[in-house]
Amino acid sequence: MLRITAAISTLLLLLCSAPGSAAPSQILPEPTEELPKIAIILDDLGYNRHAGEQALQLPGNLTYAIIPFTPYSQTLAQAAHDRNREVILHLPMESSDPNRRLDEGGLTSELDEHEVKQRVKSALDSVPHIAGLNNHMGSHVTTNVQIMHWLMQEVQTRPLYFIDSMTNPHSVANRSAQHYHIPSLKRDVFLDNVQSEADIDRMFRSLVRIAHKRGHAIAIGHPYPATLAYLEKALPRLGELGVQLVDASELVMFHGQPVDQPIDLQEIMELIVAMPAPESQRLNFSD
Repeated sequence: MLRITAAISTLLLLLCSAPGSAAPSQILPEPTEELPKIAIILDDLGYNRHAGEQALQLPGNLTYAIIPFTPYSQTLAQAAHDRNREVILHLPMESSDPNRRLDEGGLTSELDEHEVKQRVKSALDSVPHIAGLNNHMGSHVTTNVQIMHWLMQEVQTRPLYFIDSMTNPHSVANRSAQHYHIPSLKRDVFLDNVQSEADIDRMFRSLVRIAHKRGHAIAIGHPYPATLAYLEKALPRLGELGVQLVDASELVMFHGQPVDQPIDLQEIMELIVAMPAPESQRLNFSD
C-alpha cells in the first residue's frame, strides 16, 4: 500500500510540474537561489607520493585523477577514498608530440580493437574506487574516431563517467562517450599551463566567470607546488566569489546526460488508471 501511494504521489508531482498545469502551492517547493558550480580535477597523480599527499590535504570536493600502473596509484586512490574524495582514472593516451613519453598501458593509434579494450579494462581495474575517467595527454589519439569508439565500448559496461581533457580542440572523445550514453563533459580551463601565481589566478578567475555565465564549469590542474599553494589560499574563499566546489560527478550527472524526453501527460494518466486496487501488494501496469 505504501509503495502504491508513493508511486501515485510521484506521478502527480510530474503532472503538477508540467508546463501549463495548475498545482497546489503546498506541493511546489519554495524557489531557492543556487550558486554556480565548479569542479576542479587534479591530474597526473601516482608518481610522486609527497605531491599526492599534499593535494589530498587541500580543502573541498576536489576530484583526483590517478595514472594507472604508477608506484603510488593504489595508495593515493585509497587515501582519497578514505577522505571521501572522488577518484577517477587518468588514462594515458598518445600525444601528437613525439617527445612526450607514453605511460604504461596507454592507448595509441596503432592498436587493434582487442588491444584497446584490453588496455582500457586493465587500467580501469588497476585503480580502486574510480567514479569516472579522463584522458592523460591524448592530443593525437583523441581525434581517432575508431579508437575512441572502442574505448567507450569498454567503458559503457561500467557505471562510470568521462571527462574530455580537451588536449586537442578537434577531439572526438566527448562525442564518442555521448554516442554510447556515457555521462560526459569537456574541460573548460587548464589552471596551470603557466606555473606562476599570477597566471594561475587569471585562469581561476576565468573558471569562475564561465561558471557564472553558464551555471557550471570544469578546470584541470596538476599537483605543481605553485598550483597547490594557490588552491590552498583560493578554495576557502569560494563563497566570496559566489561559486560552489563540487565533485566532477555532480556536474556530469546534471549536465552531461542525454536530454530527457518531454513528459507525456496522456501516458501518465493511462498509468494511473491502470494501477491495481489499493489492496494489491504489487504494481503491475500491464494487467
